Amino acid sequence: MKTPTSTCSLRTNWFAVVVLSCLLAACGGSQSGSADDRSAAASADTTPSLSTTADTQALARGAALSSTELAAAEKAAVAADASGSATALDELKPGQIAAKSAYDSGAVSRKALATRIPVYRFYNNSTGAHFFTTNTTERDNIVATLSPPFSLEGAAFSVASAFSPGLSPVHRFYNTQTGVHFYTISESERANVVATLPHFTYEGVAYHASQVAGQGLIPFYRFFVPSKGFHFYTANEAEKNSIIANLAATYSFEGIGYYVLDTNWRAEKLPNTGVGSVQCLQAGSNTLVACTDSVTTSLNAQQDGHRINLNPMRFLLLTGFTSDQCMADEITGLVWEGKTGSGTRAGANTYTRLGNNAATDASSYVAAVNALAVCGFSDWRLPTALELQTMVRYGDTTPPMALPKGPAGTQSGKYWSSDTSSGSNGFTTSFADGMVFTDSTSNANYVRLVRGSMLNGPRFSFSSVSYAGDAANNLVNDALTGLQWRRCLEGMVWNGSTCTGTAGSFSQEQALVHARDQSGWRLPNVKELGSLVDRTRTSSPRIDTTAFPALGQTAAWSSTPLVANTAGAWAVGFTTGAVGYTGRTDPTGVRLVRINP
Repeated sequence: MKTPTSTCSLRTNWFAVVVLSCLLAACGGSQSGSADDRSAAASADTTPSLSTTADTQALARGAALSSTELAAAEKAAVAADASGSATALDELKPGQIAAKSAYDSGAVSRKALATRIPVYRFYNNSTGAHFFTTNTTERDNIVATLSPPFSLEGAAFSVASAFSPGLSPVHRFYNTQTGVHFYTISESERANVVATLPHFTYEGVAYHASQVAGQGLIPFYRFFVPSKGFHFYTANEAEKNSIIANLAATYSFEGIGYYVLDTNWRAEKLPNTGVGSVQCLQAGSNTLVACTDSVTTSLNAQQDGHRINLNPMRFLLLTGFTSDQCMADEITGLVWEGKTGSGTRAGANTYTRLGNNAATDASSYVAAVNALAVCGFSDWRLPTALELQTMVRYGDTTPPMALPKGPAGTQSGKYWSSDTSSGSNGFTTSFADGMVFTDSTSNANYVRLVRGSMLNGPRFSFSSVSYAGDAANNLVNDALTGLQWRRCLEGMVWNGSTCTGTAGSFSQEQALVHARDQSGWRLPNVKELGSLVDRTRTSSPRIDTTAFPALGQTAAWSSTPLVANTAGAWAVGFTTGAVGYTGRTDPTGVRLVRINP
């Protein structure tokens, strides 16, 4: 990296086409580059300083304010958990800090995936400087008109393009003296720069990042070069360490500026099944034992119970409300209606699902809850069968298999979903046994309403992974769940356009062994497998046939044991759309999911 050698500038219309007033020789913040290049550039640079003592002092005050604010944000996040009444993610406003558990569980990063965009890095061959931008118009303009000397090196890290719960705005300034940009997430530092550095032109919010550490977030480090009056930023840990080791005399390390989104982080957005740490299987037996036992790991170390600490089920109360009003699922982001012991919203009330607006029909109940504006919302709806299934605790041995339990909570029975089967039937999810099945819409079942969505934008995309016999694009990337699936059932081969061959039949133990022997793959749990059912299709097969063509088996195994009768295990049927259980020795298909590192 070379320090600024010119006062020329890159002037950007943040929402339109860039205007170039020079060759960008010293514009923007830098990101990465080799330590050797940076060391040589620093020693060779003889550019007169453009900073003043007053500037240096003002920027130093700003850095101290930023560090103090970052520490305060971390403390506020911890306190929000300790209070037991943390504001649900969906209710947070820009700059408002979430509970620490929401960062640690990846819930904040998971929400931000809908707005995650890359930051692109350029290398200037003439000066050794780097420039980074989130603006694709700016990126493409530089590639088209300024290459060389600028070489696009790709995406360096990621940020959120718009507000996402738990994140804060990052402010962008333009230094008219040095021709570089300055970024801060600290409102105190922003105010300090505005008040003390008039040659720093405020350009507004550049993007959004986090003031609190957490899963799916990486530190964004900042250095200050006093002799030049500009900052250097990096999200590269090795680069940060190299600068501290080799250039400490030139680059003053100011610590973490904020936390950006990890480009390589892939979130799994389903709660776990609730199967516990003593509910794993061993070879040649239906007896469940401790998942730490070597007999379980030798059979398969990625059984459902082995993954108990990944995405544990957790519900948060919305600020100012109680569990009989509403609660939020920290993993999916859905907000669920609470239940009362009696009255209109009594948990024990049942309804038909005819859609006739009768007092005893779910359609009338939805209208009544929205008229009441429960928890301040008027967009309550019937959940899908999958959304209901995310609440099931398959590790429970006594119903109801969801929380909260009791007269004002979850009932031991079937709940209506919004999914239609065929004719006069609709899908239900049962909290008595965890099954997803159809029922006549004229029958009365329980109802619990929901608001929010688990998906924004297209669901499936395709990429390639090495798998014996498969052609390219054999991997399905699922934006709804964050999972990656092989397109074909085991025994079949992806030829580039469809699945060919014959799907294999496996017992559940054979399925676990087969998955164990496929490096990088595992047998999905029942919620993950159930997420692939497409209940918008009213005829077989009930799965997206573009993503998963040539269905070769009517059902597929999950890794989830049937804890109430360990001779059985959970499977999903893709002709009926049902989630149920069958004997572990029954011949059934296998569809594998990637192990998320």
